[in-house]
Amino acid sequence: MTHAITNPAKLFSSSNTSLKAGTARRVSTLFFVVGAVALALTILGALQGDQTTKSVALAGWQAGFMAVLGLTLGSTFLVMIFHQVNAGWTAALRRQPENVMSMIPVCIVLFLPTAILAPWIFHWMNPDQVAGDTLYQAKSAFLNRPFFYARAVVYFSLWLLFTQRIYRLSIGQDTDGDPRRSFKARRMSSYGLVVMAFTSAFAGFDWLMSLDYHWFSTMFGVYFFAGFIGAAVSLCALIVILLRRTGALDGIITNEHIHDLGKLMFGFVVFWAYIGFSQYFLIWYGNIPEETMWFQIRRTDHWMPYSIALAFGRFIVPFVILMPRPWRRSSLVIGVMAVWLIAFNIVDMYWIVRPTVEAVDGGEVGFMWLDVAAVLAPVCLFFGLLVRRIASNPLAPMHDPRMDEGVEHKNYV
Repeated sequence: MTHAITNPAKLFSSSNTSLKAGTARRVSTLFFVVGAVALALTILGALQGDQTTKSVALAGWQAGFMAVLGLTLGSTFLVMIFHQVNAGWTAALRRQPENVMSMIPVCIVLFLPTAILAPWIFHWMNPDQVAGDTLYQAKSAFLNRPFFYARAVVYFSLWLLFTQRIYRLSIGQDTDGDPRRSFKARRMSSYGLVVMAFTSAFAGFDWLMSLDYHWFSTMFGVYFFAGFIGAAVSLCALIVILLRRTGALDGIITNEHIHDLGKLMFGFVVFWAYIGFSQYFLIWYGNIPEETMWFQIRRTDHWMPYSIALAFGRFIVPFVILMPRPWRRSSLVIGVMAVWLIAFNIVDMYWIVRPTVEAVDGGEVGFMWLDVAAVLAPVCLFFGLLVRRIASNPLAPMHDPRMDEGVEHKNYV
């Protein structure tokens, strides 16, 4: 049912739907400074180190890049799903995942170090390492440089097409109020979800799973999806909560929206754990050496603490905290858990990428200070630009035809 908006002039005034320039500038500058320092340390550390150190630096960058790419892809899924289900409550908060999904051009730039220096971490690109390797020969039709880069071009081209088109439709509606823009976005999302599902799964295969080209998992695409869409919901919740703290979106985003975002966060925490356990259980049951070795590496003294931390930090702790209804309606609890889940999604990417780095003698390479700098660099630069994007447009879809229902949304469960 659609309800009339109370005092729309106040709700959609510039002071309520825009982020103060000074606030955005300070926050983005902070991210840029941390990102620039981390980038400088990463470059200096890599240049002064040996081949292993260079691989560590690039692996950390890859983990950070995949974390922010996941936020962007997850936000794209959210926007498309919001359009497809046509639920009114999503209209009030849809602008924030739209802002995140529009950052695909930034992700392209962040991908360049991986594309240029790929042989440092993708072992199958090293002819000496794959010489006589029967498993690689069986996969060489897929894992070869020309096809690897061609797929990357296809992924980013399609992501650019969908994200920029849907984003422009939404921003354009702020100006002309044409409801047909919503219908076009909804129609585009119908087939866009299928395209995004295939391309994001194969991107996960290419840029994460193939780091250990002997390993394979039929569930990895879903595991990647479960992680990044849960992190994207958390980021959406975090952004709207912080915007409310600045005094913006008063009456547009309410505790009812926070509650629904909390339920989504809880749901995707469970979904991630289900997929992660199912992947582990099937590999354990199958007991195929090429599959089990991936987990065996992550059970060693170096990496077992991260495996345990993921089980507790990505599932057990948020599961317990997000279960009570009153806590899911608390901006403080949801805000803290949003930061928590985004951080553990980065840990998840690090856990996937970093153990694939081997020392020159073939041994394991433990944690280094360079890991922190290399992961922080792309993450902080991404968030610095994201803050500026958020501040550049209205904080809510001003003339979305479902906005009346979105503002008057009420939770009954």
